[in-house]
Amino acid sequence: MIKFYFFLIILFSTFSLTVSSQVFSIGKFSIGESRIPLNLNDFIIHTNSTSIETKFIPESLQWLRNENNLLVPRVLLEISINNNDSNIYLVADKKIIIPTKEDTIYSTKIYVDLFNPGEITVFSGEKPLDTIIVESKNFSSGKLKQLIDYSCSPYSLKIEGIDSEYISVGCKMNYLGKWYSRTPRLEITMSSTNLKTINGKSPPYFFYLDSNSPLEIKLIDQAKQIKILRLEAQIPKRLNRFHTALGFGPYIYKASILNETTTPLLAPSLMIYGKFDLTETASIKAFDALLYAKSLFNNSGMYFSYDLAEVFDNRILINALIGFQGIHYNFSKKTNNTEFQILYPQGFEVLYKHAFGIENYNLFYGMFLSTGQQRYTNAWLRFGKRNFVELNYIDWGHDSSHIQMWGISFGIPFISAF
Repeated sequence: MIKFYFFLIILFSTFSLTVSSQVFSIGKFSIGESRIPLNLNDFIIHTNSTSIETKFIPESLQWLRNENNLLVPRVLLEISINNNDSNIYLVADKKIIIPTKEDTIYSTKIYVDLFNPGEITVFSGEKPLDTIIVESKNFSSGKLKQLIDYSCSPYSLKIEGIDSEYISVGCKMNYLGKWYSRTPRLEITMSSTNLKTINGKSPPYFFYLDSNSPLEIKLIDQAKQIKILRLEAQIPKRLNRFHTALGFGPYIYKASILNETTTPLLAPSLMIYGKFDLTETASIKAFDALLYAKSLFNNSGMYFSYDLAEVFDNRILINALIGFQGIHYNFSKKTNNTEFQILYPQGFEVLYKHAFGIENYNLFYGMFLSTGQQRYTNAWLRFGKRNFVELNYIDWGHDSSHIQMWGISFGIPFISAF
């Protein structure tokens, strides 16, 4: 059974990594999840030449996360050029595109980032024939068309002054200072269809915030009107590596020793959770679960946790748990026979970030299974953010002793430091 369990873990991890790199990746991009409605009719294609025809291909629309951590929509733009010249080509994003030719019609399809379309120039030899420009329409209020990525959710990002524009914004927290005294710096990336700097520079734009003070910049739209962009976020004063939480709740348990077995009983429980971040992808995790009524059961453990894979636009994180546990068990005060055992169950945890579309609320599923012949299973399902609720099931047996427990815990943050 345990060999099969580890086989599934390895297989699932390999599959996740394969899916992430082959199915959900396109060059430097990965498939993302749209958080705003997008209508191709909101975008206008400008050309000056009557010999050039353009149109979007609706079924090609994709949301992608690019190398700047931005979710952006891209779509194929079909371009047809009626020209007798034998040296027609296009330049887009510093790339030279050679179209196909049938009679006097040149044609090609080019992916366009609708939030940063740039310009496509059509050449005949050294002579530019036309420049194709994609812009979005003006809206009285475009708030519903502004994509603020989940990565910005923890920082309460506010954007003002450009309500009528299509934009995409992504965030990444940088860590500065020594490992035991880190200070935060929030990196914000923004892309927009129409907005440019005063001197005409196109996005993406990068903003760095290390305090709660707002940041302002003047931008111009396609009509050359000046708009003042104002950014503000809630930045923590310090980024702690060590975090703890407490959990309380009722559990139902059934215990046995030799031929004596209790009926299912209700008992209070105390849970302590701890985590010390080593890097962005590795940490030390510890826990202690205490149940006491007619029987005493204490289960504690310490584990090295490391990330195996992130899939589905980084919304699902899979990590492994490698370490050991200690078990204290006393069937009843009458027996006065406390057992202590060190065991080595190994496990995994799957994290679903911003679960069910609820920002900053995460769903965890984890499990420990025994690596030996002894009986041990520990599984949990947790939902929340700083405060959380957890369902837990533990089944342990050794020689003639056995306890089975399941219940619910309500968790609250406790101590954070370093």
